[in-house]
Amino acid sequence: MTDERQTASKILTANVKAGGCAAKIGAAELQQILTNLPLTTSPNLLTGMEHFEDAAVYKLSDELAIIQTIDFFPPVVDDPYLYGMIAATNALSDVYAMGGTPLLALNVLCFPTCDFPIEVVRDIVRGGAAQVQAAGAILAGGHSIQSHEPIYGLSVTGIVHPSQVLTNGGAKDGDAIVVCKPIGTGVAFLGMKANIMSKQSDDLLLKSLTTLNKKSLEIALKYSPDAATDVTGFGLIGHVHEMAKASGLSARIMTDKIPFLPEVLELAEQGFVPAGAYGNRKSYEQFTTYIEDVELSITDLLFDPQTSGGLLLAIPFEKSEQLVKELIASDIQASSIGIFKTGKSGFVEVGNNER
Repeated sequence: MTDERQTASKILTANVKAGGCAAKIGAAELQQILTNLPLTTSPNLLTGMEHFEDAAVYKLSDELAIIQTIDFFPPVVDDPYLYGMIAATNALSDVYAMGGTPLLALNVLCFPTCDFPIEVVRDIVRGGAAQVQAAGAILAGGHSIQSHEPIYGLSVTGIVHPSQVLTNGGAKDGDAIVVCKPIGTGVAFLGMKANIMSKQSDDLLLKSLTTLNKKSLEIALKYSPDAATDVTGFGLIGHVHEMAKASGLSARIMTDKIPFLPEVLELAEQGFVPAGAYGNRKSYEQFTTYIEDVELSITDLLFDPQTSGGLLLAIPFEKSEQLVKELIASDIQASSIGIFKTGKSGFVEVGNNER
């Protein structure tokens, strides 16, 4: 990278108000926006807007359904190629969360081209293309406009058998809650931006952000998951809440079972908490019960908006231990963090251990 490109790319994150999934409109505001929006129904529309699913699924035949999703956000890192990789990984994840296979992708690019060398923009798109190729899909075009902030992502089309669609509403009483990536990306971004994390922690963060959820899904499907989503902008608590609510159940999670990215607990204790975490707390803490004292830094991480997060699975309890073992054997930092259970729909109990 030339000095000019390096200097320009270093201000990618400086030019945005919020990066990654922390830039999402808050859940409470989104609910207000969607209120009274007419819902179009069809016997072939298998999932729509009703339960905040990760993607829309439309049945084409008894053997084939298409998955359609779109995801984009401002940069979370200053390296343009990595930014493209992370944004594409995040967008592709929605297809995996529905149990599908990505087939086709289109670029979504909003960029102030007058403020950056064209090579920076090219590197972003190259990074996205690399992840689409790694997913076995085809990048077939896209759309671009001028904007004040850099924004990149993908519209992705996938396929799935209609009987094998995973939704966020199929969890059963007693199912284990399994998460397939460590938590804390929003906090870690602040630490990385402040240049106070170790290189090893930076590298582990970037590895997590650019790891496709493809392998996690392939392994999970062998254990017949009842429900799935991915952990993104609404944080771990928000997505557990959405799964529990859509399934008519409550949930209990144990903080000592949750995998966290290195150094994020210390960073949260020092106040490195993104604004999106406070927005998520405002939206979801009303559905949260602390069954024992939980440290503030840990609760901040439970509400921390995640970017390119892992799959969140509802797995028959008797299968969960072996699933986690196989995921870990495949270098996936997975953990069984709690259970879905009968109780007040959508409510989440939080404790420190299994007692």
